[in-house]
Formats: sequence, structure tokens, C-alpha cells
Amino acid sequence: MTIRRNMVVHQWGTPQRTVGSLNEPREREEHGIRFNEKWVYPSPIDEPSRPRERIIYWLRYDFVASYLVGSDGALVREDLAQFFAGSTDRQAVPDGCRCS
Repeated sequence: MTIRRNMVVHQWGTPQRTVGSLNEPREREEHGIRFNEKWVYPSPIDEPSRPRERIIYWLRYDFVASYLVGSDGALVREDLAQFFAGSTDRQAVPDGCRCS
């Protein structure tokens, strides 16, 4: 399964903080992950372990990895492909749209 940016935004909204940019040519490395854009979401309340934040890494349009950061700072890699498995439609539809 390919994780798309709109799937993530539909599920968790726009990130509170971003590092880098889709169009930034410079790549970075963190936790062994190469990326040019990082999205940070604070305190994901939908997770039973109550992590401090969710970090999602992108390399251009491609999803690279997702981690939950525990209250102790420990990183746990997420399997977003499994999370989104079985989802048939992750497109946001604007309010009032009568799309078919």
C-alpha cells in the first residue's frame, strides 16, 4: 500500500510543525531515516499508549516512515500501511460538495 500525503492529512489534519519542505533539495537524516520533510503531530490521543508526538517523514512525495515518541522519548516505528489497510476512500471532500 502506498501512503499518500492526503491520507495522513485526512486522518490527523495538518501537522502542527514541519521541518523542511516538499521542494527542498537538501536531504536530512534522523534516526537512520533520510528525508527532506518531517511532519510533527503533538500528543496523538487516538493511541492507547498516549505517546508524546507522532513524526512522519517524507522524501519528496514518498512516505518514508512514521514514529511515535513516547513520554520517555523512546521511538516506536509505526506501520501506517497496516493502519490504513482496508480503507477504501481517504480523499477529503469539501463541505457542501455534492460529489458523486
